[in-house]
Amino acid sequence: MKKYNIRKNWADSFNTIARNPVVLLPFIVIAFLETLSLEIIFFSARWPFSIIAGPIIKKFFGEAFLHYPANLITLPGLFYFAQTAIYILIGIALTATSVNIFKNIKAHLPVKRDAILKNTVKTYPSLAAYALVMVIVTTLLQKIDMFIFAKALHITTKILPQIPQQVYSISLTIFILLTTVIIQALLILTVPVIVIEKTRLVKAIFKSVRLGFRNFAVIFNLIFLPLAAYLPIILLKSFSAELAGKTFPEITLCTTLLGVIVTVFLDCFVIICVSKWLLDHQPSTKAQG
Repeated sequence: MKKYNIRKNWADSFNTIARNPVVLLPFIVIAFLETLSLEIIFFSARWPFSIIAGPIIKKFFGEAFLHYPANLITLPGLFYFAQTAIYILIGIALTATSVNIFKNIKAHLPVKRDAILKNTVKTYPSLAAYALVMVIVTTLLQKIDMFIFAKALHITTKILPQIPQQVYSISLTIFILLTTVIIQALLILTVPVIVIEKTRLVKAIFKSVRLGFRNFAVIFNLIFLPLAAYLPIILLKSFSAELAGKTFPEITLCTTLLGVIVTVFLDCFVIICVSKWLLDHQPSTKAQG
């Protein structure tokens, strides 16, 4: 079997997005919604947002976190919940819309808004269920990673000198990213399979896992480098509290906003790369508007 050309996939995917910015549009909408939620969280201690958010923050975090600069400490955590809600409710559907647009472009078919929205609505239950599954899997994976890493650290400290906190945080972040990419290599094809092959959720997940196992090296390498590009942002977020003490409190807001901007391009690029891989392995692409 001929070796799959990953670099050609990256180049073709990038060129497709650059020549057809409409593929990126759904992710820009996601970024807009996330930025809006970030702004609301940032101003949550002020009127009129404080009417609803104030009592919630006070109950779960305390009175101090309603005031500057302590309110910035809670910002990343609250934003994570907002991101999760956006991802499940509409983000996954917009991701599928981008795949649908890409599929039509590659098949030289017109990109008809109404037809694409109709297809997205039709598959929405499967997409939302998949998003929920991914949130649960990712949350469990992070907890398992932290448990394994803590155990490994406990064993290591008996042999080696105490590891500095910064080294521990960086190592844990890299470990979580690596395991996340491994899981993604098995599950990331689910949305393209649902959209391109009109497959139901359970069957799509099984096919994604099967293809992931059979082509693990290719898919892992295909998505690892783009996702690894997000590592500096993750590290900035990890050290945002420490950076805020040495620079200015709003650094937390800046790093979070930067993460949103970078994610727009990386998420779009990754999903288009795996969608192209799937199309490249289709006996015949049945693209429909």
